[in-house]
Amino acid sequence: MTDPRQAAILTDPTGKAFFAPFLARDRTVGEAADIVGCALNTMLYRVKVMLAAGLLKVVEVRPRGGRSIKVYRSVHDAYFVPFGVTPYATLEERVAAQGRPLFARLTSAYAAALHAHGLSGNALLLGENGAVWTTDLPPEVMPDGRPLVFSDMTVHLEDARAHQAARQLSGAFREAVQAEQPSSPGQASGYVMMVALIPLQK
Repeated sequence: MTDPRQAAILTDPTGKAFFAPFLARDRTVGEAADIVGCALNTMLYRVKVMLAAGLLKVVEVRPRGGRSIKVYRSVHDAYFVPFGVTPYATLEERVAAQGRPLFARLTSAYAAALHAHGLSGNALLLGENGAVWTTDLPPEVMPDGRPLVFSDMTVHLEDARAHQAARQLSGAFREAVQAEQPSSPGQASGYVMMVALIPLQK
């Protein structure tokens, strides 16, 4: 990809959310609006912007009394956006911009889970490994029975053990993604799921 207009849309969290329903799939404006949860006119405006940027194409026109219905799809089924064509000054700026909505949603959901259990304090204790832990003592199950996992800390591991942990975390993430039911979101609970095991700079 070499078009800055396309890069700006695909690296902006909001722009990407409006583009996602059309990626490698045929959608009408109405169908995409239902998926995103926005007004029809809002999605129609976004579609016009993405058409002008060359990200979408019309793949079908369905006859209908009055005005026909157009079906759109992404021009390509996958995209790679080189950093050089993005509107960000640094890689850190891009990562921060794209991560901000995710982390905001994560912290909001976590705080709501603590509120649901009447937890508002913070504990400081000596952990099993001899390190000092700071924790909110989050529950493992919500009042309605849904599971909750939230743990983060800096750990020091031998490389072999770190590789093992990485495989286990990646495996659990892949299993959850493969078990997802995107076709019936109303019948399944939504979860924010993140996996991270990142080496610290020496």
